[in-house]
Amino acid sequence: MQEQNIPIDIQTSKLLDWIISRRHCTKTWHKQITAIREKINSAIQDMPEHKNITKLLTGTYINYFHCLQIVEILKETEADTRSIFGRYGSQRMKDWQEIVYLYEKDNIYLAEASQLLMRNVAYEIPGIKKSIARCEQIQHESEKKEVDCIKNAQDFREKYKSLCHQLGIKGENIKKELNDLLTSLPDMYKDVAKQAKETKEASEFYRSFIGQMIKSNSDLACLPLLQYIIEHGNTTVYEWRYGEPPLRIEEPTLLTEPEAPSSTDDAIDFGDGSIDFGTGDVELETGDIDWGQIDMLPDAHEATIDFSTTEDAELGIVVQEAGVEGGVAKDNEALSVLDYRKTRNMFLDDLAELEAFLRQRSAEMHMLSKESQMSFSLSQSHSNAEISTQQLETMLTKVLSTMEAINRPKLKNLALIRESPRYVDRVASSLQRHLHLADNMEGNRAALVEKRRAAAVEQSRLQPTLKKMIERTKELQGEIERNISKKYNNRPVNITGGVTSL
Repeated sequence: MQEQNIPIDIQTSKLLDWIISRRHCTKTWHKQITAIREKINSAIQDMPEHKNITKLLTGTYINYFHCLQIVEILKETEADTRSIFGRYGSQRMKDWQEIVYLYEKDNIYLAEASQLLMRNVAYEIPGIKKSIARCEQIQHESEKKEVDCIKNAQDFREKYKSLCHQLGIKGENIKKELNDLLTSLPDMYKDVAKQAKETKEASEFYRSFIGQMIKSNSDLACLPLLQYIIEHGNTTVYEWRYGEPPLRIEEPTLLTEPEAPSSTDDAIDFGDGSIDFGTGDVELETGDIDWGQIDMLPDAHEATIDFSTTEDAELGIVVQEAGVEGGVAKDNEALSVLDYRKTRNMFLDDLAELEAFLRQRSAEMHMLSKESQMSFSLSQSHSNAEISTQQLETMLTKVLSTMEAINRPKLKNLALIRESPRYVDRVASSLQRHLHLADNMEGNRAALVEKRRAAAVEQSRLQPTLKKMIERTKELQGEIERNISKKYNNRPVNITGGVTSL
């Protein structure tokens, strides 16, 4: 193979070092390029109107090869200033010819073009591509987040509707609707008391069992509040305590338990002042005491009391019967048994106790059905109240139904609202928080839509820039390869790792 046909391969990242090492330009070329750039900036200010010049100067870095094209264009626009000796009298042409001359001196143009190619390949083009990829990633992530925001906003609103449905309100005016629901609380307690009466059989079975287990204590109280509600229903606390209904009920204005008053000092504070008794002697007058004359009523010692009914009627005296009949139910005593927190908790305790007994009894009966031997069981101590497993399951179902009725979220929330008016604010705040979160999700979605739109606009702006940058870099690489080839008798030159590899 002839030497002229042997290609010259140059790595793009080492192109400038290769040119300097072959002494095509000096190491101080960057000091000389400063003066050339100043002349280019000055010459650009005075340019003729030409579409090719406008195209060259738009959005690109002016290098040596652009200067050659500008000179060729000026040969057309400044042709009338050319002399017979081939020189141009136009200052524009002189300025650009001087710039070309300075570029060609010591091959400065080759060093600058090599550095520009290296920068475009290593930084400019990858940077634009990275920005475009980032815009695409932002759009993709924004689309996913938009879907999540829509779903979360819908979930929060559905959760809000679900909670409102549990409370039995529409959710349009939470506080007003909750306060209006308080009128339905007595009916709800009435339903609970009605279901509690269905546990009568289970309660009697448990009491019978306890009676046989503990025969020594005949006065043992067993499920007192549950038994009371089964027999009397949901009466007032007053009637539960005293055994008879009140004459009048005064509804309490505040249903919370009053706080215990803080202990105070019972000593009387006389202050820091002292009593001035004076310094003089106290003179006491002496003399006989005149008691006057007491007129005794005639026959006062023989007076008698007349208990006639006429006198009683005139005096307006009403003799009440013994006991608490005719009393007034106030404060907590005016509440119903299920409405008062302490008695309601006692009712729940009775139901839990009865449930535990029935479950234990059911487990033992299942074990006995499998002929399981036990050292001790409740069934061995209770032989007179045998019932079937199916009956036991029915009892347990009724007890659980009563517990579910008293523990309904709607009833519990209404009970808390009656006990503490501030609880309404807490419930309203908790519900409105779901709407607030839903609004935040919708606001985030709007921000994501705007962010995605901005990323799409930026991507549409960068893509033409990238395309133009790649085209200009390819042209620059081709010019460098041709100029280096001229210096080596037109041997083929290949700049590897250049723009073609991107």
